[in-house]
Amino acid sequence: MTVKKLYFMPAGRCILDQSSVNSTLTPGNLINLPVWCYLLETEEGPILVDTGMPEIAVNNENLFDGTAIEGQVYPKMTEEDRIVTILKRAGYNPEDLLYVISSHLHFDHAGGNGVFTNTPIIVQRAEYEAALHSEDYILPKNLNYKIIEGDYEVVPGVQLLHTPGHSPGHQSLFIETENSGPVLLTIDASYTKENFEDEVPFRVLDSELALSSIKRLKEVVSKKNPIVFFGHDIEQEKRCKIFPEYI
Repeated sequence: MTVKKLYFMPAGRCILDQSSVNSTLTPGNLINLPVWCYLLETEEGPILVDTGMPEIAVNNENLFDGTAIEGQVYPKMTEEDRIVTILKRAGYNPEDLLYVISSHLHFDHAGGNGVFTNTPIIVQRAEYEAALHSEDYILPKNLNYKIIEGDYEVVPGVQLLHTPGHSPGHQSLFIETENSGPVLLTIDASYTKENFEDEVPFRVLDSELALSSIKRLKEVVSKKNPIVFFGHDIEQEKRCKIFPEYI
């Protein structure tokens, strides 16, 4: 069985220091990166991958002033980038979803989790436990987290691949689509094509684990030959089919 439609849903932007995307570059220049959510329409029901940035970031570029990352991260988010608004454009309310998948729990990927009060949110145990004990995360409490460990098939055609390194429990997705065949969403296991193909280092928690995860995903590409979509690639964004188009 395959995914009927895979939508790429823009969810605002995030301005980062260029050294976040390429650690060999001298810090000081800022770059404007896309933030994504992904909507999967399956026979079992709609599945959302990641929920964008938190509502506190709406029209608040200086969200991180006074923190350890002041001057390094500036969210660019409007009311149109709230996850509820994004879903509404696709014809869904939060309670309509079969699952939410959190690739990881950083603010630009799990910031909207709090609106899904009943929907199962699938997350790796290592990521969830790290978020419980770190101020680097925004983790809404009392949600229906479905904790998994390692690779996991969500529904036929939607496979989670445990790819730690960028964060303790990061996970990427391998998706079999009806329209375009296999698709690999690296999410933040690889920000860009350069990070993936040339193994250019970028901002990660554990560089050895991150490189191991990239090598693992390269094996998937070698065996399955999927379309590969990277987490924050500006050049790839220019060619991406975005909602209401799908792949």
